[in-house]
Amino acid sequence: MRARKALPIVLTAAAVLLTAGAAGAATYSYRDGPLTATFGASGHHPNCKQFWPVTVTARYNGRPAHAIAKYQFLVGGQLVNTQYPFGGTPKNRGYHLYHFYGSFYDRTFGPFGALAEGHTIDVRAVVWVGRYTAYPGTWVQVVRAKGCPAE
Repeated sequence: MRARKALPIVLTAAAVLLTAGAAGAATYSYRDGPLTATFGASGHHPNCKQFWPVTVTARYNGRPAHAIAKYQFLVGGQLVNTQYPFGGTPKNRGYHLYHFYGSFYDRTFGPFGALAEGHTIDVRAVVWVGRYTAYPGTWVQVVRAKGCPAE
């Protein structure tokens, strides 16, 4: 009898924990015609020396698409830097535009460095499929951490 009463409480507690964990992660979408691209990241406050994994997806008419991507960083609406997914790794040694199908998870994104501390930076992916371009992204405020390199 006790197990029956305890089960709903345990399930409710698990649902609350899952909801709280999901609140830290967010996905942002941008649509251009039949292209819908999303940019997903966890939170808005990475520290200056940590990697900040992101997920980028591209769908064309609701289906996974062959797409091309790069990242842009803006401060005050001005473009300050462009990076390429997996730049300098075996997946993209030459720092080129990144070709993908459907989605990719980039755990090599970041770190932002000490010079970004305290600034609000708009981070976005630029995703192309044919003549359509989408700009999904979000903002970050980089947090100070001890021993952060000034890059």
